[in-house]
Amino acid sequence: MPRAPIPPAPDAPARALVLSGGGARGAYQAGALAYMAEAVPQAQFSIYTGVSAGAINVAHLASVSEPMVRATHALKDCWRDLAASSVFHMRPLAELLGLSGSQPRPALFDTTPLRRYLETQLSCEGGRLMGLQRNLEAGRVRALALTTANYSSHQTVTWVQGCDIDDWERPNRVGRATCLTVDHVMASAAPPLLFPAVYIDGAWYGDGGLRLLGPLAPALHLGADALFVISTRYDRSEAEVAASFEQRYPTAAQMGGMIMNSVFLDVLEHDVATLERINDLVRACQAEEARELRAVRTFVLRPSVDIGQLASQYPLPFDGPLGWVLKRLAQRNGYRPDWLSMLTFAPAYVERLIEIGYADARAQHDEIVAFFGEPATA
Repeated sequence: MPRAPIPPAPDAPARALVLSGGGARGAYQAGALAYMAEAVPQAQFSIYTGVSAGAINVAHLASVSEPMVRATHALKDCWRDLAASSVFHMRPLAELLGLSGSQPRPALFDTTPLRRYLETQLSCEGGRLMGLQRNLEAGRVRALALTTANYSSHQTVTWVQGCDIDDWERPNRVGRATCLTVDHVMASAAPPLLFPAVYIDGAWYGDGGLRLLGPLAPALHLGADALFVISTRYDRSEAEVAASFEQRYPTAAQMGGMIMNSVFLDVLEHDVATLERINDLVRACQAEEARELRAVRTFVLRPSVDIGQLASQYPLPFDGPLGWVLKRLAQRNGYRPDWLSMLTFAPAYVERLIEIGYADARAQHDEIVAFFGEPATA
């Protein structure tokens, strides 16, 4: 039987895993993490932070007591098993409009299947993440932080279990110590209008990417010295940007896609660039001037291909009248908005994302090894 991972040494760097959102694109992160663990078998994180699909991934990794290699491969297998029927089903039109006697709520999908799946995978008892609690008590994990959006206060709320730190208050974003449950995971991964909001402590919460201006901030608040960041956003080259120009008026699908990307994917890139500039400034300062500042080592992995547009090669897993509407939207003018990739839980697409994530991490083998300070493996 494999031994549980050894808790980090007290003087070891506080490494944090930071995962962004992206719905089905989260399979890319699973593939990348699988290679990372193979390249550096002793790799460990003491801090886990995530939003949306990234929240599901970090909740899984922070809740298992197996070595990182087995934990990441188990995560990869979870994604392979996660068919659309395990995530959601389309709500009947009568239910959406409140004609079935239920209260009308603006959510296209019922995510009860995802809740059941997570309760099983995260070893929940009464909704609590018991695997996380055991890892915290054993010192294998220092903290797990999941980010949500409060629909009433319009604040970004990061829920933290673990670190003995005070709650933080920043403009429009706060940190709150709590006992994490599957509700927090579901709320973080609930994009507005698509998935239903989740009721937590007297308020309704949704996808944490909605107003998340500092996706790296939770890890920094928790004392991270080094950030291992996996984005699901493809960074287009100047040539690709130039080739995308067209004369016709933009469609509603294109406009909606731009809004979705700016909300859920683009902010992380800006935050990484800001942190890198601050690191340069700290390093340039004299020791006396920078005594209250520290540089934070950051490694960022991004898709090498446009995984949003890649989804257009795979069928959308929707049925019924609303499914027909979404498919027509995807086919109109030969353009499928890449935000629909977040809902494309097609097995072939998920498998391809895992392969791309694994290959992208392998292409940066030396950088990954250097991040953990381990000797390179064959």
